[in-house]
Amino acid sequence: MCFIHSRLSILCFALRRDIVDYRNIQLLSFFNRGRCQLLMNVYSDDLHTAVNFLSREALNISNLLYIGGDFNIRDAEWDPSMSLHSTAGQSLRDLADSYSLVCSLPALPVPTYYSDISSHANSVIDLIFLGINCAQVIHHSEPDLRRPSNYAPLIVDLPIASENIQVYRKVLKQNSEEKAAFLLSVSEGLSQLDFSALDSVICLDMLSEAISRLFADY
Repeated sequence: MCFIHSRLSILCFALRRDIVDYRNIQLLSFFNRGRCQLLMNVYSDDLHTAVNFLSREALNISNLLYIGGDFNIRDAEWDPSMSLHSTAGQSLRDLADSYSLVCSLPALPVPTYYSDISSHANSVIDLIFLGINCAQVIHHSEPDLRRPSNYAPLIVDLPIASENIQVYRKVLKQNSEEKAAFLLSVSEGLSQLDFSALDSVICLDMLSEAISRLFADY
């Protein structure tokens, strides 16, 4: 489940099942200055089914800003209580690298999963991966906010420049010259776009970005 604040509605968030339709993967898109960006939430069970699915499908995604979720993978790279690297951990690193993402470091190295069984150790299995240009961005784990869950919430600020989020509205008066000029400009712009090549996700994204620019540039 995902919640988007109403103040971000200008960014046109959407669930993208046309790109990934898998029960434990949630892919969201949003537009920032006419460019489509993607965020991915993942739950991968102890058999690593979601990670294996993503590795097997080799999705052609080049604008993924974030992957986060419960990966059920313990590895020395992100879990201080582990001394070895795991095969599953390497598969996850390879997957992140294929999307040009790196594992985000926590502000404090604390567990993200807290077991109710005293004989079971707490662990780090919830992770965040960000774009390489955001490699220095750290996230925060909040274990004090986890109850009644066993999982500590993770908080991260995605580095999207505030001046790029245009939160304003334009209102065109009915039967005004401004409205007529706007409709003419948009109609002319749409008539120049190529709607014939819509056979791939990349083509759809390019067309969506072009349409978004028509409205943003007016």
